[in-house]
Amino acid sequence: MTHRRRHTIFTAIIALAALVPGISPALAQDTAFESLAGGVKARTLVQGDGAVARPGQVVTMHFVGWLDEGGARGKELYNSYREGRPVRFVLGTDKVMPAWNVAVDGMAAGTRRMVLVPPGMAYGARGVDDIVPPNASLMFQIELIDVAEPD
Repeated sequence: MTHRRRHTIFTAIIALAALVPGISPALAQDTAFESLAGGVKARTLVQGDGAVARPGQVVTMHFVGWLDEGGARGKELYNSYREGRPVRFVLGTDKVMPAWNVAVDGMAAGTRRMVLVPPGMAYGARGVDDIVPPNASLMFQIELIDVAEPD
């Protein structure tokens, strides 16, 4: 079996494990997470081959977000797939949580990632109403659908 084939099988197993509710993505293979700015960690589940996202470009992505309950998925916060509404924003702006800017920068369209977000790169001490408690760590599975130049 070639190294590439082993890597493809390994990636598929991690991706499947990441989709099982209640299983911590860290359990699949903690060393597979890349450390990004601000303590954000990301693991590529599926590598896309589309345009690469850079600050100033308009990105469109689907995501599922959960509270991080000590390394396991907690309450689901939002699922854009279920809502049928992907999110669109200019990468590198303050219109989204800092973690999304960090995690999406450099992603190719078609890529899917699991992202672990510390409180300071999410909503911090303020939280979000009754949805996200103050100082909550979050988990996201994001899929970059499109990268475009601004209008």
